[in-house]
Amino acid sequence: MAKVERARKRVSIIEVNRKEIEANATRITEEEKCKNQKIIDTGPRFGCRHVQAILLCLGLIFGIGTRTNLSVAIVAMTDNTTSPNPDVPAYSWTNTSVILSSFFWSYITSQVLAGYLGKTYGPKYFLLTAFFINCVAVALTPLAAAKMGSGGVILCRIIQGFFQGFLYPSVHVMLGTWVPDEERATLSNFVFSGVAVGSMMSSILTGFISASSWGWPYSFYILALMGFLWCILWIIFGQNSPATHPRITDEEKKYIQSSLKQEEEIHLPIPWKKIFICLPFYAIFVAYVGNAWGYAILTTETPTYLAKVMNFNVKSNALLSAIPMLVFLAAGFITGPLSDWIISRNYISRLNVRRYFQIIGCYGQAVCLGWLSFLTESEAYTSIVCLSLGFAFAAFVLVGSSINHLDLSPRFSGILFGILNATGQAASIMAPLMAQWVIIDQTSIMQWRIVFLTSAGFFVGGATVFFFFATADRQSWDGPEDKNMEERRKKISVISLSAV
Repeated sequence: MAKVERARKRVSIIEVNRKEIEANATRITEEEKCKNQKIIDTGPRFGCRHVQAILLCLGLIFGIGTRTNLSVAIVAMTDNTTSPNPDVPAYSWTNTSVILSSFFWSYITSQVLAGYLGKTYGPKYFLLTAFFINCVAVALTPLAAAKMGSGGVILCRIIQGFFQGFLYPSVHVMLGTWVPDEERATLSNFVFSGVAVGSMMSSILTGFISASSWGWPYSFYILALMGFLWCILWIIFGQNSPATHPRITDEEKKYIQSSLKQEEEIHLPIPWKKIFICLPFYAIFVAYVGNAWGYAILTTETPTYLAKVMNFNVKSNALLSAIPMLVFLAAGFITGPLSDWIISRNYISRLNVRRYFQIIGCYGQAVCLGWLSFLTESEAYTSIVCLSLGFAFAAFVLVGSSINHLDLSPRFSGILFGILNATGQAASIMAPLMAQWVIIDQTSIMQWRIVFLTSAGFFVGGATVFFFFATADRQSWDGPEDKNMEERRKKISVISLSAV
């Protein structure tokens, strides 16, 4: 009996060991499966989607650079003491604000077309053609100024405006095609950081070149050359989608397509009538107009203000004009996560986050403009502090009215953004024209005060209307619930919404 009992124990021990071995083998197999699945779920750490993001970021840097350089160059173009080279041309134009606003005359006309063409046929070659023609117009600007005067510059700016209207819609289409939901905020923030970098680069480059013996014309040539080089990179490496990319791995393609699959499943007609009778949409509409008007004055007119009222030379002007944009870039990476953190912790509702951030941003900018309007030449460096604070407050608006259309309709957010952006650009046209009409003597602080205080009023008015009539509720006309669409709304980049 004892031998039988010992034999039974040995069999039991062997059985236990066998089960442990099988369990360990199963666990190892499952771990391998999970590891492989994780690779597919997260995609490669650096893949083709990252190459597209880098190309788009560079495109925005050079696109915005060619768009904004005139704000600094116009100071040198109308002042014959800027460059030590007496052969650098200077003009006695009095319509500089008209020249600066002319870009927007055609800019608002091409965006809806660009979005449709990019979504329907793919944005690669439309963006390439538009970017190339934009760079040609930039390169021809000095010649147009010499041969045709301010009218020639206006013509070049109108051409630029129309073809740069393809830039943002194409970028949005590319991001919607290439960027998985899980990486939307990170890659979108990276891509649209090119807006601020382009503004700073253009301002500094234009200022230094204008103050050199080369003179302001070379700032246009160099920026155009950068744009042409980007076109070459875009031809070689740019692709419309993962499905058409010849070198993308199967794992990365599967990762991107599986992440974005549900976004393409539901196709609904655009509810135009319901959009245009939606009161919260008009609250955003008014806020966009107010913010765009004030922001246009801050971005297009302040270089002239710093040169004529505060008497900064063109080199100092360029450096100092870049500081507020750097502050804006840094603040934008703070306000977005801050608002998400407040909402995720349920400290206050999403609607109140939108309201309070809008009020802080617009009222803050209004105070800074009011402060700026009472400064004198002896307080020149205080004006830079004031402008920097104004741009810091502007970052709060990115999570106010600028993102509220995503709350109303995640599915039709692109349509809403197109309408609102076109409206904002219309205000951007009118603001410099108003400045041109008011400011007869560019050295008169009293005339600048009228412009700044009027713009402050637009900030306050737009934010106040938004505060009382906005909502963060998803509208019934947005269509059936879609969890993936809701996640897309939550993860959208706030930096991208500054790219108007």
